[in-house]
Order: sequence, then structure tokens, then C-alpha cells
Amino acid sequence: MTDTTYSELLEIIDEFAAKLDPHERMRRLYGLIAPLLDRVEREDEELSDEPVLSTPDAVRGIRKAAAGEPIDLDAVHEQLTEVGLCYSEDQDPERHVVSQSAYAAAAWLRLLAGRKLRTTRYLEGEDEDPVPPFAPSAFTRIVDLLAWTRSNQVYVHWEDALTYSEEFDLPAATHQLRTMHREVTA
Repeated sequence: MTDTTYSELLEIIDEFAAKLDPHERMRRLYGLIAPLLDRVEREDEELSDEPVLSTPDAVRGIRKAAAGEPIDLDAVHEQLTEVGLCYSEDQDPERHVVSQSAYAAAAWLRLLAGRKLRTTRYLEGEDEDPVPPFAPSAFTRIVDLLAWTRSNQVYVHWEDALTYSEEFDLPAATHQLRTMHREVTA
């Protein structure tokens, strides 16, 4: 497994996840996201003039959803995408990691709901999915984003990371992908 490339690992994870029961797949994906939620929850800036939820409330909401409790999926999704959008515009790489964490959580909620959810008005339209489209499925697109987020890096397509190896740490992202593979398949 140590000689497996980043893209091959994504394919292996995708094949395994496709065989799981949908509820189990969502549970395991949430397990990959959950460690990142504390960082998002600490962000309590007011990001819009009329927030429906605070960011900590949105994180508590996604935790409730993961536990099977009923929540306003649209409101939680909207706040998480707002966090993702606002923090992605910041030049601080740490805020990008928070942004990516919020986007991954929002994408998980969308998968859980099985439908399009309300999003920040700035992301409306055809290109509103903030999760990079380079992996084979919705599940692995989130995993791809998480590999970079969990290695504290701004997301970059793995082929670009090869080209610009002085700027991006593909081995660190690949290590996280291997770790997530073990977590998903355990």
C-alpha cells in the first residue's frame, strides 16, 4: 500500500465505500470529518447580516444529524457554506483549512439529505458545489478534500501538487489518505 499513488488510493477507497450499506458509508465518512469540526465550532464571527444560525450552532447541528436527531438541514448547510465561502477568501492558510472543513461538513449533509440544500446566496447556481470534482464519487470527493485539510494544507489537485512540489506537500496529503483508508476499512 505504501507504493500506491494518491489517485489509486482514492479509487481503492471508492470501491470499498461503494460496497457499504448507505448508512454505514455516511457513518464512516462522518468519522473522517468529525475531528475537524472543533476548529469550525471555535469560529463565532458573524458572517452575514441575517444569520439563521451561529457557526457553533451549525456544528452542534451536524453532530446531532450524525447521531440521527432531527435538525434543520438547510439552515445548518447554509451556515457551513457561509463559513466555507468567507474563510476561503482569506489569505491565511489556517482559515482555508477551516473553510475546507466547513465545506466537507456541508457536503456530508447534502449526501445525508439526498437532495440539494439551501446554500449561501453567493454560491447559488451551477457551480455551487465547493467540494473539488476530481475524485470518482461524492464520497471520495469529500475524502480528497479531507486529505489536504487533515494535513493542514490548502487544497490542490494531486497532479498540480506533483508539478509544484516546493509549494505543496503531496506526501503529507497521501499519508492522510492512507490513514483515512485504514479508518474507512476498519
